[in-house]
Amino acid sequence: MKIIKMTMKNKTDYLTMEEIDKMLMYCYNKGKIRDYMLIKILSRTGRRVCEVVGRKPYTKVTGLRPCDIRPDGYIEWCILKKSPIKKKTKSGSKRTKEVMQELRIKKEPKRILKPIDDYTLSEITSFIEHFKITPHARIFPITDRRVRYIIAEVGKKCNIVRPNKLIHPHNFRHSFAINYLKINNKNPAALIHVKDLLDHSRLEVTTHYLQFTQEDKKKALNKTFGVD
Repeated sequence: MKIIKMTMKNKTDYLTMEEIDKMLMYCYNKGKIRDYMLIKILSRTGRRVCEVVGRKPYTKVTGLRPCDIRPDGYIEWCILKKSPIKKKTKSGSKRTKEVMQELRIKKEPKRILKPIDDYTLSEITSFIEHFKITPHARIFPITDRRVRYIIAEVGKKCNIVRPNKLIHPHNFRHSFAINYLKINNKNPAALIHVKDLLDHSRLEVTTHYLQFTQEDKKKALNKTFGVD
């Protein structure tokens, strides 16, 4: 019996724009407007799932709220890295209370502005108005675990799966990077844009996401050497 995993280890398991559109259309046709909007935001912003829905305590890591969305096309995200603070170093030595406190301060949620395309911005605004979501309420008052379940189920319904694993929210973050570069391949600053949009500290982190499939490479070779 095969074990179906929900984590994304293979960095070539990104979703194409066609696959994302298929998932969006499924949600739209089934009247699953919340799921549609959730997938739209994940795929169009490249944000981490904890930044979209928040994390306990929600008063500290709020997730996306109407008050965070600006009419000029920017969103103020509450950023929190997912890795926990370990009490021991990699060498096995125990960290002091002072060091632990310093690390906690460094990992405090920070708020940063990121742009979003005008069409997705208008859809979010309409979603907020339709469901009468108050300014400081979370737009998606669900857990990241629930999001993982929703994404996996929609992927299965659309027959979009990967070998031995289901579609995972982080697939959208990786897909955002790949699809952005594919569409903006003639822009020499595209890679720097992706680094900034995904708030990576170093360019090396960004390039870790940019592992294209063999089919992508073959198409690029054919295009380069004049094969239609």
